[in-house]
Amino acid sequence: MTAYPKRLIEVDLPIARISAHARREKSIRHGHISTLHIWWARRPLAACRAVICAALWPDPADPLCPPAFREAAVVALTAFAKRVNPDLLTEESRQLQETLSDESRGRWEALAAGTLTLDLADETTGFMLRMCLLDFIADFANWDNSTVPAYLETSRALTQAAHEALGGAPGTRPLVVDPFAGGGSIPLEALRVGADAFASDLNPVPVLLNKVVLEYIPKYGKRLAEEVRKWGKWIKREAEKELAEFYPKDPDGATPIAYLWARTVLSEEPIADRAPVEIPLLRTMWLSKRKDFTFALRWVRDKHGHVVTENAVIQWGGPRCLDQKASFLRETGFQPVSPAGEGRGAAQSSVARRSGAAALTRRDPLNFTHARAFGPATTSAPRYTSHGV
Repeated sequence: MTAYPKRLIEVDLPIARISAHARREKSIRHGHISTLHIWWARRPLAACRAVICAALWPDPADPLCPPAFREAAVVALTAFAKRVNPDLLTEESRQLQETLSDESRGRWEALAAGTLTLDLADETTGFMLRMCLLDFIADFANWDNSTVPAYLETSRALTQAAHEALGGAPGTRPLVVDPFAGGGSIPLEALRVGADAFASDLNPVPVLLNKVVLEYIPKYGKRLAEEVRKWGKWIKREAEKELAEFYPKDPDGATPIAYLWARTVLSEEPIADRAPVEIPLLRTMWLSKRKDFTFALRWVRDKHGHVVTENAVIQWGGPRCLDQKASFLRETGFQPVSPAGEGRGAAQSSVARRSGAAALTRRDPLNFTHARAFGPATTSAPRYTSHGV
């Protein structure tokens, strides 16, 4: 049986630094594949990039590590250190210095200055090479370094050297296979570090996502983005034409973008010549509780504090309702309120409660028994009302 050297991932990994970059990545939106499509359990690119490098590269301190990889690693890492710390400051070195971690800075400076030598004749060089590779992986996990040429070229050189040193045919690349690709983090990072990738999934949604990320974008580039924008605008125009009747403009000219639906009941109107009020059973009046964007709904009231209603004719009931006839009733109105102080007061005026429902005014009472009995089991089935926001 052929013996193989251990890979870096089997020996050590700078988990703390990689995890810090993975946590930061959650707040990154611009340029990240997570903006292409929401996918649950999406793996952080930082962690995938680090794991793939550590799984493809052998441990140079392992006695079975091919000498060819050690030699290639010395050349690649020394060249990288000199790009980070050149004799004359360049724009590239300035960018590399800004994203360099404190843990690895001293090692790259010493390697560039020549005070740290990677002499393969020295038995300790293998362990020093291991530390240099781990530092490189930790800094490469930084999102800011994911497209920096110095990191890309060095990682791809190391990947190719490891592949050929471990028996791969010259000119070919290692293959990373992900049979449950999901959001595509692993195959994307495999391509980034110089490997070929094969991705599959049973779900057609991630299959399409991976084809876009791994095939279409590299093949078509900006042309693909232009076509997506072009046909996206066309779909938007056509959708607006077909759906315009369902989103009528408000009196102020604004177009609602969504509807809030609520189950409704009728108030027990005590006055015979007055139509009952259709009351939406709302458990909360909040629209947004975000600290810098607090909004809630409030009943439209007149100067006396009474809820304003408008007369309406409604076809009450549903297909299974025995009593299907037009009903005269009064509808309520809402208005959004802000800032936080006013919004919090309005949000406390919810209707639906654990004990039944609250009345909007003293003139339109709604007791517990009536609210509970007014449901699907009765001949007067509840209606659902909506309000655009």
